[in-house]
Amino acid sequence: MLRLSFAFTFVALLGACSDFPQLDNAVSPAAKNAPYPSLIPMDQALANAQDVQITDETVSTLSGRMNGLKNRATRAKRPVIDTETRKRLQDAIDRHS
Repeated sequence: MLRLSFAFTFVALLGACSDFPQLDNAVSPAAKNAPYPSLIPMDQALANAQDVQITDETVSTLSGRMNGLKNRATRAKRPVIDTETRKRLQDAIDRHS
């Protein structure tokens, strides 16, 4: 348990050694000098939101993306090392242990 707490403390202290990111130039001068956005009534905002319609094309596009992501997730779950290579590596480890 002591090793675990030491390792955690070491990692936490190591993270404290990193440089703080430079955020000064992240916002352009035009954005800094831009006026504050005006607020609009909620009814107007909701009316604008209702103008967006989900069509059959939207559904098919999202279904295609969903299927692609599911296939990618399935491939990511597969073992990285095939069975033959894993056995060969384990045999080498056993020989040197």
